[in-house]
Amino acid sequence: MRRKKLVRFVERMSDWLPRKYPVESKSTFHQPFFIMGSGRNGSTLLNRMLNQHPDLFLPSEQYFLGNSIAKFKLYNWLLWRDLVKVVTGELMRETGSHTWDFSPNEVFRTINESEDKSLQRMIDTIFRTYGEKHKRFTTWGDTTPLNTYYLPEIWSVYPKAKYVFLMRDGRDVVDSYRRGGEKHLGELSIPENAVSHWKHSIRQYDWLQKRTAVHLVCYEELVAQPDEVLASLCEFLAIDYTEELLNFHQQSPESELYQEPQHSNIFKPLSTESIGKWKASFKENDPIFSSIRKELNRFGYL
Repeated sequence: MRRKKLVRFVERMSDWLPRKYPVESKSTFHQPFFIMGSGRNGSTLLNRMLNQHPDLFLPSEQYFLGNSIAKFKLYNWLLWRDLVKVVTGELMRETGSHTWDFSPNEVFRTINESEDKSLQRMIDTIFRTYGEKHKRFTTWGDTTPLNTYYLPEIWSVYPKAKYVFLMRDGRDVVDSYRRGGEKHLGELSIPENAVSHWKHSIRQYDWLQKRTAVHLVCYEELVAQPDEVLASLCEFLAIDYTEELLNFHQQSPESELYQEPQHSNIFKPLSTESIGKWKASFKENDPIFSSIRKELNRFGYL
């Protein structure tokens, strides 16, 4: 965390310096959209739903975006070829930066030879090259929960993108992380850590709301009234709603990530059985939730 803060400080200082290569592209292309949130909030479910839409592509989780943005800004003084090497190096599977069947070799030449030497074009090329291996689409999006920690970085590159925040009762989020276990979910499986994590996601939501329109999707409403919630989301994303979005469980996702136990529900039809599941593990007034009662009340969970 201390290293991240230092990198972020240096990166922000670099925003005041002239750049050899711009962040924003001068070309016209479809702006992406980002679905933010705490994780264990239905993000994988929403990913699978939206992937049924013919115009959209949402890859499985990736963890290179925040670091790629920071490196582009910090090493902007390099020759373009060398800067491309540094940034696309984040795509190496060995770094654990994504769950894709993809390597930097698939995009290096295209990015290196592009006349559009901007960070937006670089990132767009990465997502589109990977996406076009799987389907034809118009717009790509991202549902990686950990990107919520890099929201300022992503916003600095994509201020015109569309942002969605996926909300779930913080108590169910904490319980879901606990149930997932340390093997799959690391330190967030510890309830105290999960509580802090959920609260941080709310602060990020507030930060983003001050800067742009944010479409709020509540997990509880998504599973109880999917047609209404998805139709509203599609309107926000400026795409046509299709009932095919509800057939997500009939499609077998290719990513190995979705074979892990914590994602087993994406192979089942929608159900409300996970709402309030925290009550089987925690007391109604459990002190562990004392620090988030204000937020729980704010979003109607108390």
